[in-house]
Amino acid sequence: MLGIDKSTASRRITALENTLGASLFLRTRDGLRPSPVGERLAVFAERMESEARALESAAVAGGDEVTGLVRVATTEALATHLVQKGLLDLRESHPGLVIELLGGNRPVDVGRGAADMALRVSPPGETTLKVRVVARLGLGLFAAPSYLRARGTPKSHNQLEGHDVIVPAGELSHLPEAKWLSSRPGVRVALMSSSMPAIAAAAIAGHGIAAFTLPWGDSEPGLDRVMVLDGFALRSVWLVTHPDVAKRAAVRVVADRIARIMRASTGTRP
Repeated sequence: MLGIDKSTASRRITALENTLGASLFLRTRDGLRPSPVGERLAVFAERMESEARALESAAVAGGDEVTGLVRVATTEALATHLVQKGLLDLRESHPGLVIELLGGNRPVDVGRGAADMALRVSPPGETTLKVRVVARLGLGLFAAPSYLRARGTPKSHNQLEGHDVIVPAGELSHLPEAKWLSSRPGVRVALMSSSMPAIAAAAIAGHGIAAFTLPWGDSEPGLDRVMVLDGFALRSVWLVTHPDVAKRAAVRVVADRIARIMRASTGTRP
């Protein structure tokens, strides 16, 4: 993260320990781990980090020029959706803008500067961040036309018995549709994956029925909608930014484009 090698990091740690007159880390066979002193001082170091980031943000906040790097953390699926729906078209009017998409299931710490903004499908717990809901998405079951021709199209939840299903797993196993789909009586789990793009690829290849948000499933040319999951609450999509970072013109422009893309995504066929 610092862009330095191991030996440089080691020298800096040693120099800091010499200056403070205390050992910040314990040297073990498995590497370094914080000492009791290091753990106590980490709280103060985090405050220094936060203030340094606020200083940097304040230095660029007043400008109206839409240039520089904007880091967006989101899921793999939403990252793909943003690109497909024109997020990078911003560069036509703002050629100095660089967008970095950080795809993954684990939320990043926007408050500590791990990204300039995050697009999340779970509500953030941080109270100091700027948060807005940019979409509320329904859920449905989808499958490839080839699968439905060979196996038939279930018309209700009760008709899923005997069908193959593709289920979110790992970091996605907490999703309500994951638990619901895998527990349907008589279904056969063909694949479990923590990668939603992999689940989509498996469904498109005809390996079973999978659950997706309606905008995603309806936009996939290789999938047909099987049914809407009416018993599930609409899934909110949250756009999260740090208040200081949000003052940057480039961050505002990217955030507004993401919000428009997500709002447009809620309009799906009946």
